[in-house]
Amino acid sequence: MAYTFNTDLLLNERDREEARQEYPHIYFALDNPLLREAFSPYDERANVSKTRSRRWGVFAVFLATGALLLAGGEMLFQGLPKAQLRLVAGIGGVAGIVSVAIGMFGVMFRARKMRWLSDRLATERLRQFHFQQYVDAADEILKGAGAEEDADAYKTARIKNFERIQSDLLDRIEEELTHLVHSEDPGEGMLFDQRDHQIDPAAPHLQEYFDAYERLRFKRQIDYCDLVLREKKGFWKHAPVRQAQILGALALGCVLAILGLHAMVLFGALANIYWMKGPLVHVLAIWAAIIALTARTFEEGFQPEREIERMRHYRLSLKRLYERFKETDDPAEKITIMRELEKVTYQEMVLFLKGNYEAQFVM
Repeated sequence: MAYTFNTDLLLNERDREEARQEYPHIYFALDNPLLREAFSPYDERANVSKTRSRRWGVFAVFLATGALLLAGGEMLFQGLPKAQLRLVAGIGGVAGIVSVAIGMFGVMFRARKMRWLSDRLATERLRQFHFQQYVDAADEILKGAGAEEDADAYKTARIKNFERIQSDLLDRIEEELTHLVHSEDPGEGMLFDQRDHQIDPAAPHLQEYFDAYERLRFKRQIDYCDLVLREKKGFWKHAPVRQAQILGALALGCVLAILGLHAMVLFGALANIYWMKGPLVHVLAIWAAIIALTARTFEEGFQPEREIERMRHYRLSLKRLYERFKETDDPAEKITIMRELEKVTYQEMVLFLKGNYEAQFVM
């Protein structure tokens, strides 16, 4: 079954009904209508902004490639009438100028990328707020699992906490993004004080509390890593491994083509075979080098290798924490591991933001 995003936040009714059946006593802590209402607009806008910013980046690279191909093929155009030569030169010049304006100076690109990253920061901090609240309020949640008035008290406190996050973080999300991508030490990202819990190991709904976190946090994050790092499924979207393979193969193919073409020129010169040392072969070698540069530029823009490395490290950290979580029966130790997970997710988010902030589609 295909991976479905954001099921950990119970965004749709099917997710909520399943959680209601699986975790009936602590469902009130998993279901946060106020957070869902705030999350969806950020998520939808982030997806649109990402698509548009990368579309303009790709457009800039293709323009630059076209301009360079035209310049590199100058020898092939020497026999054309002057009017056509001017037209070719004009097209190449305009393509080059526009590509630089988009890629280097961010015209039609920078604002959309910053909107994408700001909105993605908002969604991930909302997700972290949701689960950090769940960890921080373990005592209150377990009390609320057995008494409706305690559950109502928890939800009231959660609303106040959300209002604080709204004013302290969401209302100044652009400033927060700038701080994170330029900071040498962005901190641990914890939104609540890490207070000690006095949890009774015999609490009637304790296992349900931990089971919900295990499924919605540990497993969903590991599943997401597996999705990103898949090799055989997916062609491009959410497939950095495939991206790296395609771009790497393209660059390698161009390098081999350059070697082959130069070998052809050498053989043509030695054997005095004109077509082997003619202008077309030279132009093809130049074009192969330009296409290899294009592949390298796409690698810099999409940064698949960097994402693969980041996600592999993140998945390894998740799995190690998950193993510790399953091995211990001590509630306090489990809470400690859950907090460690929240810190790891924050660190992964910061690396994601820094990497994409620095990425450029510039040849």
